[in-house]
Amino acid sequence: MSQDQRQHTPAPAGRDDETRRARLAELRDHDARRARRTKRLRTAATTGSALAAAVAVVAVVLSAQGRPERDTTADSGIDPTKANVRGEKVYDSLDRLHVKGEVDYPRTPWPPVGGRHDPRWQNANGDVYTRPLREENAVHALEHGAVWVTYSRALPKAEVEKLRTKVAGVPYRMMSPLPDQPGRVELTAWGHQLTVDSADDPRVDEFFDAYVQGPQAPEEGAPVTGGKATP
Repeated sequence: MSQDQRQHTPAPAGRDDETRRARLAELRDHDARRARRTKRLRTAATTGSALAAAVAVVAVVLSAQGRPERDTTADSGIDPTKANVRGEKVYDSLDRLHVKGEVDYPRTPWPPVGGRHDPRWQNANGDVYTRPLREENAVHALEHGAVWVTYSRALPKAEVEKLRTKVAGVPYRMMSPLPDQPGRVELTAWGHQLTVDSADDPRVDEFFDAYVQGPQAPEEGAPVTGGKATP
């Protein structure tokens, strides 16, 4: 137990725990509904052998282009080509090739929002890491629809704990320190990034709602478990 946690009195802590459990339950339910929607869409898309073959051809073409052409805006209300949360930045034409070894990602944006990446994804099933992640694995998780929360050494411990409550145990979310990043908190999805100063900024939840398993992900709904479990 941290020093900050020991300073809380039992009664408020109990209320905080109850509030946190309720919030996590709400988030899990939200993400479960989104997952069921994704499954229905995938089932419909693969009905019939002829359609399955057509989908396979399209997938190869899109993979070569590095960017899928899907129209999911009407279904989700999110336009993956535009900023959907105030202040976020959008990046396009991101490479999707799988590569072994290190990738020389640019430092703008940082952390990377996409590009070439390791064939093995970073686990992002509500995983909270205490050390910086290998970027090549983290980017692969973004391709699957995860949102990656990173924080700098300038962020107070109390703020780190608030972020933890928004991430821990919630599918398609992961969190790790990135001590030298330019902003206190960076929220990153495939092709999208938002910088905030506080975990209390309402745009944090807006970003999660927009991009957790969102239409920006080239492989929306692909697994975020069974990959790399350590930094």
